[in-house]
Amino acid sequence: MCVPPFVIYITLGLFSALFIIISIFYAHSVSYMAAAFAFAIAQSRIKCPKCKNSILKSPSGWYLFSMRSICRHCGQDTMRCTIEQDDTTQARVKGEQR
Repeated sequence: MCVPPFVIYITLGLFSALFIIISIFYAHSVSYMAAAFAFAIAQSRIKCPKCKNSILKSPSGWYLFSMRSICRHCGQDTMRCTIEQDDTTQARVKGEQR
């Protein structure tokens, strides 16, 4: 069973936000904040299955936290576990530019 990279990205983001909320409002503990940082670091390491670049980084190298299910580098749909053909990816990129 394959879990798409975008689903992992969203799940880690939700866990990170949950631990931040718990550490601020309920627990007042640094250990929950450390867990939130660990989930955020793991979230930043999620890679596109096609080009192996980070989903979270822009082509210029900056970290962007906008939710987007298409890779900013190659156009691969990260909701899929399989690598798409180049013509499918190019058709999607052309459709977005209109």
